[in-house]
Amino acid sequence: MPADLNDYFNKKNGNSNNDERKPNFNFKKPNVPNLSGGLGKFSGIIYALIAIIVILVVAKPFVVINSGEVGIKSTAGKFDPNPLQPGFHFFIPFIQEVRIVDTKVRQINYTSTEGRNEANFRGSGIETKDTISVLDSRGLPVSMDITVQYRLNPQNAPQTIAAWGFSWENKIIDPVVRNVVRNVTGKYTAEELPERRNDIAAAIDMGIRSDIDKQPNQPVELASVQLREIILPPKVKEQIERVQIAKQEAERTKYEVERANQEALKKA
Repeated sequence: MPADLNDYFNKKNGNSNNDERKPNFNFKKPNVPNLSGGLGKFSGIIYALIAIIVILVVAKPFVVINSGEVGIKSTAGKFDPNPLQPGFHFFIPFIQEVRIVDTKVRQINYTSTEGRNEANFRGSGIETKDTISVLDSRGLPVSMDITVQYRLNPQNAPQTIAAWGFSWENKIIDPVVRNVVRNVTGKYTAEELPERRNDIAAAIDMGIRSDIDKQPNQPVELASVQLREIILPPKVKEQIERVQIAKQEAERTKYEVERANQEALKKA
C-alpha cells in the first residue's frame, strides 16, 4: 500500500480511538434562580430578628406573675419598694432580677400526731412542725397543738424580704407563736388548762396578733389561730379523770339523797 494511503488510514484509526477513550463531560448546568439579590435587601433584618430570638430564649427578660403572687424586682441587688402585681412584666437581664413570692393564705400545724400525713410538698401552703412543748405554773410539761393561718402582706412584700429574707416565716411566725403559747400556758396549772381552754385560746390568739402587729412594715396578715388540743402528762390526766369521776359520784349521791328526801316528804 502506498505510503500516503498508510498515513491516511493510521490517522483515521488514531482519531477514532482517541474519541472512544475520552468521555464527554460537557453537561449543562441546571437553571437555578438567583435568590441572593432578593434576600440581600432583607438580610440585615433577618439577622436582627434571629439575634433578638436568641436573646429572648437565653436571657428570658420577662416574667409572668399569677394571681396570689407578687414579684420583687431587684436592680443591682437593691429591691424595688413597689411589688410587681399579677401580669406580664419585662426586666433588664443580668442587671435586674425578679423573684416571685406567694401571697396566698398559708398554714402551719404545730402537732404531735394530727396532720402528720398532710402533704408538705412545695406550693401546698401547708407546713407541719413539732407540737409546742410548754411548762405549766408548777413546771410540769404540757404540749399544745396549734394551727396558725396567715399570709404575706403583698403591699409590703419587698420591705419584708429585704428585712427578713425569703425564709421570713421561720423568723417571724414560728418564734412569735411559740413564745406567746409558752407565756400564756405558764400562768395556769396543768389541771386548769382543760377547764380554761376557751380563755387560753383567746389569750393565745390576742397575744400572737399583738406581737405580729408590732413588727415594722406589717409584714404578715394573720387569718386565724386555733387551739386544737392540750396534751397533758399521763399522771395529771389520770388525776383529772379521778377528780371528774369523784365529782360525778358526788353529784349522783346528792341527787339520790334529794330524791329520797322528796319521796319521804310525800309519804309524810
